[in-house]
Amino acid sequence: MSQSSAAIAPPGPVLHRWGSLPFVVTVFLSAALVFLVQPMFARMATPLLGGSPNVWNVSLVCFQAALLAGYAYAHMLTHLVKSVRNQVIAHGALLVAAALVLPFELTGLFGSPDPARPALWLIGVFALSIAPPFAIISATAPLIQAWYARTGREDAHDPYHLYAASNAGSLLGLAAYPLLLEPLAPLAGQAMAWSLGYGVLLVLLIGCGLLTMRAPLQARLADVSPEAAAGSPALGGLWRQRLWWLVLAFVPSSLLVGVTTHIATDVASAPFLWAPPLMLYIASFIVVFSKRPVIGRALSLAILPVFVGLALFTLTKVSGVPTLLSFFVHLGALFFAAVACHGLMADDRPETGRLTEFYLLMSLGGVLGGAFNALLVPVIFNSVAEYPLMLLAVLLLLPQRYWLGPTWMVVMAAVAGGTALIAMYVYEVPALAQQPSRSFFILLTVSLVLLYLVRRSRLACVAAAASIWAIGVAASPTVGAYSERGFFGVVKVHERDGYRVMVHGTTLHGAQALGEDAWRPATYYAPETPIGQVFAAHTRPGRVGALGLGVGSVACYAGPGQQYTFYEIDPIVARLAKDAAQFTYLSECAPDADIVLGDGRLTLADEPEGAFDILLIDAFSSDSVPAHLMTREAVSLYLSRLKEDGVVLLHVSNRYMALETVVARIAGELGVPARAQYRTVAEEGYRAQSSVVVALARNELALAPLDATGAWGVLESDGGRAWTDDYSNIPGSIWDRLVHKKR
Repeated sequence: MSQSSAAIAPPGPVLHRWGSLPFVVTVFLSAALVFLVQPMFARMATPLLGGSPNVWNVSLVCFQAALLAGYAYAHMLTHLVKSVRNQVIAHGALLVAAALVLPFELTGLFGSPDPARPALWLIGVFALSIAPPFAIISATAPLIQAWYARTGREDAHDPYHLYAASNAGSLLGLAAYPLLLEPLAPLAGQAMAWSLGYGVLLVLLIGCGLLTMRAPLQARLADVSPEAAAGSPALGGLWRQRLWWLVLAFVPSSLLVGVTTHIATDVASAPFLWAPPLMLYIASFIVVFSKRPVIGRALSLAILPVFVGLALFTLTKVSGVPTLLSFFVHLGALFFAAVACHGLMADDRPETGRLTEFYLLMSLGGVLGGAFNALLVPVIFNSVAEYPLMLLAVLLLLPQRYWLGPTWMVVMAAVAGGTALIAMYVYEVPALAQQPSRSFFILLTVSLVLLYLVRRSRLACVAAAASIWAIGVAASPTVGAYSERGFFGVVKVHERDGYRVMVHGTTLHGAQALGEDAWRPATYYAPETPIGQVFAAHTRPGRVGALGLGVGSVACYAGPGQQYTFYEIDPIVARLAKDAAQFTYLSECAPDADIVLGDGRLTLADEPEGAFDILLIDAFSSDSVPAHLMTREAVSLYLSRLKEDGVVLLHVSNRYMALETVVARIAGELGVPARAQYRTVAEEGYRAQSSVVVALARNELALAPLDATGAWGVLESDGGRAWTDDYSNIPGSIWDRLVHKKR
């Protein structure tokens, strides 16, 4: 048969019989593997970095960078290697080479994390542990689509629908990890299962290459260079288009990290809560790249301003929006912002000749957006400003009917600005200062209504949204406070009601009276609280340890012959607590106290067994629970560092999770006695605050002094599964809290 006759031959029988199914299955599996490994890696790394929510953010940037590398590789392979056969050979060889690091585990070449540079440590560990196989399978989506465009099938000219299948696999992978893989398999088993999936993918990828090679010769030899793409814009327009793609990818990626940070800071740093924002972000690609989108662009553009306004509204402290409702509002804002931006990208997608370039620039924009939040923002901002900034940015990108609009819209925007100006002076106007929360709420509501009215004007809409943000800033109890931001979160110090207060994220880290009671521990550590009772009663010489420094409140319980050691992961907190110009608990009560920087569990492991009389575990940031401090292995470590008659105190107060139940199950499995005290303090303010504390010991005799007070009750396990280093159940703990509230 001549080459000319072969060129016009119909597709081979295999392509007729199976159609696009092998290609769909391959991109589906590759995407599932990509998004299974992301929470798996972060789950491995989080315990080494104090459970900080930023571990997930930096990990996400690492994966986006590896994704970019994969897309760049696919772009070069399809444009520099014209023969499909040679592409299959080259790709297969790299797949086999990348498999040499499997089954993956965290490399120990970099040693323990450095608290001063945790992000660099995490990036290095990722690069050596999982980056090679991740990058190579990340190339699957654009590579398979490029191959599909050469099959000669009827829809080969528009293979973008395969990207929807890819993102469907991503959703499955993300959902499967917290719901199936994490609860059912230890980390080693998870890594092995992922490696088996990688092997299946290798076979499928090579199979798709072989199917492409059986396509008509004319299709296989099609020129996929950008110059061959019909309808490509002129050079100036080409670069404007590329910049437009970058911006449209940058903003939703930044929003993804911002929403995740907000949720993880308020609830917990765990795959269960990392997954929903990323799932919705991925779902937006499914919507916009499917052949028949279920959400049209017009609908997303109409809904988005409302969700942006509601998201800014719920960020304020005076909105009164329930936490669960706020959770869905922020997820809704992220989803519709992603649908709007990615929809604009999909509408502007190029011909198949520029397909891999399109995905490369989309990935680059995603990397830049994630890196902006995870790496640059902590350096340039001292508060969490990036999330509201991106909410305003997405409103500027929307192709609304007007840039400015009719006069009445301009007037409405000016009125919204006036509400923000009034908010700045609420405390100085007697009529408003009598009920400041109510005043701020009214101003917020007015601006929210105005935002809806001017939603068709880009600039007026942004002005109204900015007013909501400004009112929220003015209403914050920490407005004007000293603020500093680092890898582990935002730390603020401000004065209120006669106390100097430290706030980490959304959680009070301690307070000290500014008057004559400056020596007296306050908040959760006051003498009448469970922690205060134990520390005040402990008078014999010995060592006392505390995981979590705060402002150093318990240091003023130090007596003669007692040596206090604090373990703190955040250098900012340690520096402020030692600064006598800010807090004097340490400088006046325990100037010789040791402060050990690093993750409390890792650094405590370096201490000798039987070293402490009391160990206080109070190392949570906001309501985010570093689950690795609440596992059977962790509690076993704490008990091993106690003297025979020593006591471990775990501060388990939490708005969302029944952590006392978690500790009770661990104590039950370890066979050690446990006591709990639920202390409700009647008085208001910082002098003393309610708390829930669990006490553990190596034997019953050590807890006899607590039993003698009559304030502590026996804590028994309900027989449920205890958390371990390989297993934690955040949803179950949230459910237990809901059940306890109903009783």
